[in-house]
Amino acid sequence: MKKALKFSIIFSVILLFTASIFAEPRMMARSRDGFDMSHTRILRTLQANQKELKITDNQLEKIKTMVFSFEEKMIKMKNESSLQRLELRKLMQDRKNIDYEKIKGALSKASSYRNNMFIERLKLRNEILNTLTPEQQEAINAMRKDMWKDRMYQRRPLHREGRLQQFPQFKERFREHIKK
Repeated sequence: MKKALKFSIIFSVILLFTASIFAEPRMMARSRDGFDMSHTRILRTLQANQKELKITDNQLEKIKTMVFSFEEKMIKMKNESSLQRLELRKLMQDRKNIDYEKIKGALSKASSYRNNMFIERLKLRNEILNTLTPEQQEAINAMRKDMWKDRMYQRRPLHREGRLQQFPQFKERFREHIKK
């Protein structure tokens, strides 16, 4: 009985260990504050497709300058936001003497930092688009649609095909959406 128990424990430990080795790694989540690094991705995409999109060196240099100044702003704003979160945690430490007005003010400040970061990101995208000519913008939009289509089929092709076969009305909607 003791041998069987030892064998079953050792076998289960080995089984769990091998399962954890062959498990797929998780996808990395977005950063803690919810902003990804799309601005650097835009720059890399424009650099890689400079000849196809007919982007001049001057345009690319302007966009680089904008992206790096944006990154500096984001670093400063994230630091201020982190300091504000720390201040909020300090206010919430003393459970007996909670000052709700101070907490409300700290929450509104933290919210305004997040809003400002979002606005700055939108401004950067508009500045980049304004730097490009309308033809270049159209080419980028076409490229973006092609990449979206490719990603759509890479994610879960069997799942999506199964869903479309199961519900034929979705098939037409899906085709219409891709055409746009």
